[in-house]
Amino acid sequence: MKLNPLNTLTGRLVLVTVLAVIISYAIAFALYANERGAALRRAAETSVAERVVFTQERLLEAAPDRRESVAASIRDFSMRYQVSGSPEVVQGALTGPGGRVARAIAERLPGAEVHANARTVETPARRWRMRTQEFAEGEPRPMRRFEADEPPMVRHTEVTLSLRLDDHSWLNARARLPGPRPAPLGVLAAALVSVIIVGVGAALVSRQIGRPLADLANAAQALGAGEANVVAPVSGPEDVRRASTAFNAMAERLGRQLNRQRQMLWALSHDLRTPITAIRLRAELVDDEAARQRLLASVEEMEQLTEQALALARAGASDEARVKVDLAEIARTLCGELQDMGVDVRADANEPVIAECRPSEIARALRNLAENAAKYGGGGVMGVYREAGEVVVEVLDQGPGVPPEQLAKLTDPFFRADEARSSGANGAGLGLAIAQAIAEAHAGRLELANRAPHGFTARLVLPG
Repeated sequence: MKLNPLNTLTGRLVLVTVLAVIISYAIAFALYANERGAALRRAAETSVAERVVFTQERLLEAAPDRRESVAASIRDFSMRYQVSGSPEVVQGALTGPGGRVARAIAERLPGAEVHANARTVETPARRWRMRTQEFAEGEPRPMRRFEADEPPMVRHTEVTLSLRLDDHSWLNARARLPGPRPAPLGVLAAALVSVIIVGVGAALVSRQIGRPLADLANAAQALGAGEANVVAPVSGPEDVRRASTAFNAMAERLGRQLNRQRQMLWALSHDLRTPITAIRLRAELVDDEAARQRLLASVEEMEQLTEQALALARAGASDEARVKVDLAEIARTLCGELQDMGVDVRADANEPVIAECRPSEIARALRNLAENAAKYGGGGVMGVYREAGEVVVEVLDQGPGVPPEQLAKLTDPFFRADEARSSGANGAGLGLAIAQAIAEAHAGRLELANRAPHGFTARLVLPG
């Protein structure tokens, strides 16, 4: 089964770490860009105010009739000056770039009358590209020239201000403040590199934790499937190593205990065969036919109980190798054999369904389910299909079903429902317990449920 990387410990740790770094960088970058933009705006506004004050001082030093020509001759980057008899700005702004520039000028020229406002304009941006001219052979190095390309439009803040020079003249100035600055690509590149490095580091660290945990989960799954001598690799951080060591110790103790129980049950079942055989021989010597039949029936029940107890002990502990088989073929073959023996069960499995299992154990579990359906449900239908990535073998019957409060007890050893007791059916009540043990040994499960309006269903679900 394919795992979603985001559902693993490594994937989620890397995702959370990278998201945390990205969010922190985004917040820091937003604060940095805001402060950087504010600082650049303050510097530009201060520069405009100082240049206007300097120009005003130059004009005051010049004769009044020469001020217009002096103002026209001043070549100042991104600023234009004009001296006239009326102000271009009659009422200036109190806030924004215009208000800040006016206040800055008033601070440097106490008592001066200054008005300023600002607006946003779009102007062509001058882009230059450099081309190398071809030169005749023998020249030491090529010269370069710049040509204007078709520029895109950019936004600027244009400040217009009027500063009184004397009673009859005003200095009108128009200044262009720089527009929004492009994102600092160096900072963005450094942030991207940092995110990649942090992500790789988080992946390496989480892998040191995730891989031992995955090995531990696989070992636990193998132990639950009935495999013997399961050992989880001891690696990773100290906490994970302790968990793996504790699991290995538990698996070893559990294996020893299960082996002792199985050996005891095997020995008990084997040793019971001798006295049961002796009782059968003595029963055959009884002259009273009715008494002899009663004794033989009891002996047969004891033999059946012994065989089922031995089968329960062996369930999930077989040395049979797991192979890929067609469960639909097993179901058809089993139903055919049961029909030959007079058991009313048929197979509804025409399409092949391949699964990896121990064929003999699965056949034993399906036989128990089919015999229960025929014995207590009046006949059964066995279907094999795939559902949600799993393999399902379902046995349906049309019997009376089981009281809901007894459903959870059906897989308990030696338990028989009330319907089974009242019908006088023989059996030790180990059939479903054996089927469940075999299913769990294959990392599967046995699902039992009543059908509506009547009937019963038993589903043996195995990994796909």
